[in-house]
Amino acid sequence: MKQLIFLAFLSIFLSCNSDKKDRIIIENIPSTTVKIPIKYAKGFTIEQFENYKLVTLKNVWVGEKKSYHYILYSNKKPTGYPTAIFIKTPIKSIACMSLTHVAFIEKLAQENSIIALSGCDYVNSTNIQHRIKDKKIKEIGQEQQINYETLVELNPNLIMGFGIDASSTSTINKMQTLGLKVVLNAEYMESHPLGKAEWIKFIAAFYNEDAKAAAIFDALENDYLALSKLTQQIKNKPTVFTGMPWNGAWYVPGAKSYQAQLFFDAGANYLWKDGNESEGSVLKSKEIIVDEALNADFWINLNSYKSIAEVVAFDKKFTTFRAVKNKNLFNNDKRLNIKLGNDYWESGVANPHVVLADLIKIFHPEIIEHELYYYQKLGE
Repeated sequence: MKQLIFLAFLSIFLSCNSDKKDRIIIENIPSTTVKIPIKYAKGFTIEQFENYKLVTLKNVWVGEKKSYHYILYSNKKPTGYPTAIFIKTPIKSIACMSLTHVAFIEKLAQENSIIALSGCDYVNSTNIQHRIKDKKIKEIGQEQQINYETLVELNPNLIMGFGIDASSTSTINKMQTLGLKVVLNAEYMESHPLGKAEWIKFIAAFYNEDAKAAAIFDALENDYLALSKLTQQIKNKPTVFTGMPWNGAWYVPGAKSYQAQLFFDAGANYLWKDGNESEGSVLKSKEIIVDEALNADFWINLNSYKSIAEVVAFDKKFTTFRAVKNKNLFNNDKRLNIKLGNDYWESGVANPHVVLADLIKIFHPEIIEHELYYYQKLGE
């Protein structure tokens, strides 16, 4: 009897400690599975079983070691996976906590499934704006001001959210306590532009649109790689840096970040491509950047600054920068809505090939015929 109790305890313990061991207690598990090919994204996997899919999410925010499991089934609900969330597919309704989710859903032609959004005022998509105006999509609040009552009333098939740190678990737990199904999306953690875009496969799994997502991704991947080949043989690579100071500090993309990858693929020499392994942002003092960026050729992504005059008004030292003297300042804010919602942060993630084309046009205008889509040059 003691042996049986011990074995039962051991089985439960093992099931909570690894993705693979979760399956120990699955009943009648198929002997073979098919993994949906994921080329660049590191944050999720999708395994196709005979009657369901297992979606495993990892690295949901910095420092989080826990993996999240979602069982997607169309007919009979599978057994096992005590820590997983079970979702019947294809879903018919969804609430999105990030506008990047909207861009992917639109690419899949499933925008009619969106019934709630966080940040309706900042949407750039014309289709979604019309649905908001027609009250087919409701606002559910942002960050700490989430309207749980509206969410419960709408009762979407799932809520697609995201986590920033451990504090996010309280929001997730509250939604689950209310009987709502929450699926986390961690595309923002990816370090390659194509890795971010590949999350269309993650979202497509909930709509049973895996083949469509693969075709969409393959097309944009081909466009992205074709563009990156244009710059591979370029020897004269201009130097570039980013950002503006905030409260005496200056955050710049890490050497292993998606932004650094975009600069590399666009044929630019990012000032801080060496010396750190960060996939996120790196903190530098304004004094160090003023010294290191003095002779850089381009200045990119200057937050909300609209003109060179505004930039140099912040600090007169900026007038000595080569990029300022040559008027080579560009911002990713060409597509703003009336509430200053920036489409770069909405659809840009799902269209890395367009972002790359913009950057190549900025750094090497002679090798590409392209009109800037997300970026624009700062006026004087």
